[in-house]
Amino acid sequence: MFEDVELLGPILVFLVFALLFALRCVRQINQWEVALKFTFGKYAGRLEPGLNFVLPLVQKIYRIDTRIRNRDLPAQMVITRDNVTAMIDAVVYYKVIDAERAALNVENFETAVKDRARVVLRDIVGEITLDELLSRRDEVSAQVRGQVEQFVSQWGLHIESIALQDIQLPPDMQQAIARKAIAERDKQYVIIKSQADVESARNFAEAARILAEAPGALELRRLEALQGITGSGNTKVVFDLAKHEPGPTDTRKEAIAAAAAMQEPTGVRVDASAQKTSQPLGSDMQAKYAAAHEAKSQAVTAVGIPVVDPNAMKSSD
Repeated sequence: MFEDVELLGPILVFLVFALLFALRCVRQINQWEVALKFTFGKYAGRLEPGLNFVLPLVQKIYRIDTRIRNRDLPAQMVITRDNVTAMIDAVVYYKVIDAERAALNVENFETAVKDRARVVLRDIVGEITLDELLSRRDEVSAQVRGQVEQFVSQWGLHIESIALQDIQLPPDMQQAIARKAIAERDKQYVIIKSQADVESARNFAEAARILAEAPGALELRRLEALQGITGSGNTKVVFDLAKHEPGPTDTRKEAIAAAAAMQEPTGVRVDASAQKTSQPLGSDMQAKYAAAHEAKSQAVTAVGIPVVDPNAMKSSD
């Protein structure tokens, strides 16, 4: 009986070690992973997702995540074709499609992808100008992705996309771009305003033609303008409402004749040369001048003729 008790201890120790060994032999592989098995360093096949048996110290497994990975590229200082320095931040999206080649052909495929993307990005940006880089960012990203894909496909990798997150320019270049944008806006403003002026001139010309064909409408427009002026708060408004009679008239001659009619009582001097060319006045005008002769101190007025002060027109001889 005592012998059985003495044997029980080693048996329990053996069972514990066996259990630990069995636990170490079982490996869980997730669905998004690919596990490669190596026996004494030699590739022995791929393990499927789930529980798999692996001999400790004899076999090793190498896990590879097959999901899409996104890795930031460090800020790259690039020089464009027109010798402008820029800092570019980018991000690369890739995934492993062939685990065997990714594990056996390159030591660290993640670092290799990032380095290759940086080199290609500098080469492509160096072949284009700054304006093309800023305006065709998507095309530049697609071109970088295509060239990187050709290189890393031999490693069993696939580049989903390469995006340019940010493009930083020197301060003086930013100010130059801002001034250019302001100049473009001013150019558009001038063009739009000139087009509006041309259209407005056309409309005014059409309105003038219509008013010329309808004298009544022109008179209404004149009265409307008067109403608008008087409503603006002005204290004095001068507006010529004189209508031109048909036939030739000479207001200057009428003014000289009026001054001549008042010469004797007021002492107003009249130019002889102008007096010779004066013509006889009508009966209506003579009646007006007679009334003016009687009111010696009053001014002589006529339609379209400025006010004449007799005292100011006295002879200085």
